[in-house]
Amino acid sequence: MTDPARYATELVERLTRARRSDGFAQLFVALLRELAKGNPVSPATLAAALHWPLTRVDAALEQAIGTEWDDHGCVIGYGLTLRETAYRFEIEDRRLYTWCAFDTLFFPALIGRTARVVSRCVATGAPVSLTVTPTATRAVEPAGAAVSLVRPPDTPDIRSAFCCHVHFFASAIAARSWSSQHPGVEVVGVHDAFSIGCECARRLLDDASSH
Repeated sequence: MTDPARYATELVERLTRARRSDGFAQLFVALLRELAKGNPVSPATLAAALHWPLTRVDAALEQAIGTEWDDHGCVIGYGLTLRETAYRFEIEDRRLYTWCAFDTLFFPALIGRTARVVSRCVATGAPVSLTVTPTATRAVEPAGAAVSLVRPPDTPDIRSAFCCHVHFFASAIAARSWSSQHPGVEVVGVHDAFSIGCECARRLLDDASSH
């Protein structure tokens, strides 16, 4: 990624675009922290965590395209999810999942927790694992693992337009072979992707604290 700071800015702007309600960053961070506990999250729980009226929480969730719900009207996923995906995100003894590889790299900074990440190279099927703390990545296997990224699209459906293109790879070579068939995709090392994630987290937390 030629300009990580600009990329992080664009991504956060897409996440907090006016198409979602005012205070979305606050809602997003609070929702991630509640989901990290490993249970479905009711709108009432979010309202209490945010000190918002329930009607405001309901309206904000309606605008968050792609929110996953259970049969009882509780949120079970938005970026971080209780439903199985290709990106396992383990916090202590709780097995959670994320929508894409990039999520695993910046959610720890947003929730203030360390996660063990387990996935597979989308090109070769080889396992990829690492530990992500709020401030560092550790035990990256393979050491040369990479991540695919795309420019954040201007669309309300971030999962289908962004997350579906953002994967782990066992090596930069494997990633470049895959990305050659996917125009618009850039390949960066895990540590560089983590640096972008930290900047995204910082901006989201700053936005959340300003409301």
